[in-house]
Amino acid sequence: MPSKRAKSRSAVTLIEVMAAIVIVAIAVIGASGYRYYSTLDVRRADFQNGAARIALLLCENWRGRGHDGTTNYDPVVHLTSTNPNLTVAVSGVGPDYASGFTGLGRYEITADGVHYWAALSWEDDAATVGLRALNVVVAWAQRQTGSDEAEAVAAAGGNKTFRLTTYVSE
Repeated sequence: MPSKRAKSRSAVTLIEVMAAIVIVAIAVIGASGYRYYSTLDVRRADFQNGAARIALLLCENWRGRGHDGTTNYDPVVHLTSTNPNLTVAVSGVGPDYASGFTGLGRYEITADGVHYWAALSWEDDAATVGLRALNVVVAWAQRQTGSDEAEAVAAAGGNKTFRLTTYVSE
């Protein structure tokens, strides 16, 4: 007959069960936190990727107008008709113009349901005759709340920005 002492050694104690539950709970919470922050970082990267694409689209479209067409470029006219997923409107708020540049305008741009604000400015290069720098600053609210006014205030405050400069010659 087995002794009582041998039986108690083979059983699982309450302390061992509680320790296993704590270990599993810590692993589940850690995995959930990792997934949450990964999703949040992907969303932030999507916003920045969208801002970079908008800045590139504005710069290339603006540059394509040629040297003479850069001072009267209007993205509302030139971009809205070509892309149904993109809306461009004149805005009173947005990021600051680049230092030393002449402001062309500020615009609110909505792409795939995300709001961005852009400031377009240009400057003639003093060192090279006939060379003009075109600057685009795109800002967006890190937290997209669904309130256009709150997002505009956040973006105007410089929440997140992407800057791009290109050149056009005569």
